[in-house]
Amino acid sequence: MKSLYIKTIAYSMLVLLFISCKKDEDKVVAGNGTAPVLTSTAASSLVLKEENAAANAGVFSWTASSFGFKGSVVSYTLQVGVAGKNFNTLREINVGSGLTTTVTVATLNSLVNQLGLAAGQDGKAEVRVKATISDNYTPAYSNVLTYTVNPYQIIIDYPSLWVPGGYQGWTPATAAKVSSVADNKQYEGYVYYPDAVTEFKFTSDPDFNHTNYGTSSTGTLNAGGGDNLKITGAGYYLLKANTTALTWSYAKTTFSVLGTAVGSETPMTYDVASKTWTVTKALAAGTLTFNANGANLTYGSEAVANGKLALVGTGLSGAAIPVTVAGTYKITFNVSIPGNYIYSIIAQ
Repeated sequence: MKSLYIKTIAYSMLVLLFISCKKDEDKVVAGNGTAPVLTSTAASSLVLKEENAAANAGVFSWTASSFGFKGSVVSYTLQVGVAGKNFNTLREINVGSGLTTTVTVATLNSLVNQLGLAAGQDGKAEVRVKATISDNYTPAYSNVLTYTVNPYQIIIDYPSLWVPGGYQGWTPATAAKVSSVADNKQYEGYVYYPDAVTEFKFTSDPDFNHTNYGTSSTGTLNAGGGDNLKITGAGYYLLKANTTALTWSYAKTTFSVLGTAVGSETPMTYDVASKTWTVTKALAAGTLTFNANGANLTYGSEAVANGKLALVGTGLSGAAIPVTVAGTYKITFNVSIPGNYIYSIIAQ
C-alpha cells in the first residue's frame, strides 16, 4: 500500500512537471523592440510665424514597432531635441498607440523655444520617435530627422504698468508698458519719445479708471494722480518705477556693440517702425555685448547663444555672446517688450 502511494505521488509530480514545461513552451518573452521608421511632410527648413500658429508645421508618421510580446500595446512618443546634443535635453509629444501625429506651428515653436533656439534665427532641431511597452523594457528608437527651424518669440506677460502720454495720444490701451519680471512692484521698460518735451503718467490698468501715477516732486510718484511726469529731449529712454517706494527714474540710452568680435565700439541705429536697434558689421571670431551710455548698461546673452538678453555684471546672469565664425552679420537688439528682451546675429 505504501509502495502504491509513493508511485502515485511520483506519477502526479511527473504530470505537473510535464504541464509546467508545456506552459513554458507556450510563453512568448518580450525582446528588444524593432526600430520604427519615421517620415514627415515637414519642410527641411521652417520659418515659424505667429500669424500661422494654428497651421500645421508637418505630419509625422512611423511604422509600428514590435517587441515580440503577443497582446502588448506599444506606446509612442515624438521627441524633439537640439541637433548634435544626442537628445540629452529634449521635449516630448505623447502620441499613445497611434502611428501618426500632426504638429502645429504653435506647438513646434513652443518646443524649440523651450530648448533654447533663438527667436528670429536659424537653429537646428532633431526629431525621432520612441517606442516602448513598459518601463521594464528598453525602448526602441526610430531614425532621426533634422530640421532648420527659425522660431518666433513667445511673449511672457509680466505684471505691468501702462505709460500713456502725449507721445501716443494719451490712450492707455495702446501705450508702451513697463513690467515687473520679479513681480516685486519694481517695473522697467524702454520707450521712444519723439518730441522735445513729453508728458505722461503710469497707470495700473490699460485705462484711466484705476490707479494713475503722476508726481508731486522730482523723482517721486503720486498714486492719487498729481502732476504729469515729464521728460525733456527726444530719444530712447529706460524708465523705472517703484510703486512701493513711490519713486521713478529715467535714463536716455543709445546702444552700441563692443567686444573682441567687434574691434572698436560700433554704434547701432534705432528704427522707429520695428522698435529695434540694428547694425550690419564684419565680425571676427570672439565675443560681443550690447552697451549703452559708455558701458554703464551692458547686455549679453541669458545663456550661451539662446537669443535672450540679460544684464552683464557681478551677480548678474548675462554673459558675452560668442561669435564662432568670422563674417558679416546683421545684429539686432530688441528691448521694446519689457521682460522679453532678445537679440539676433544673422550672417549676411
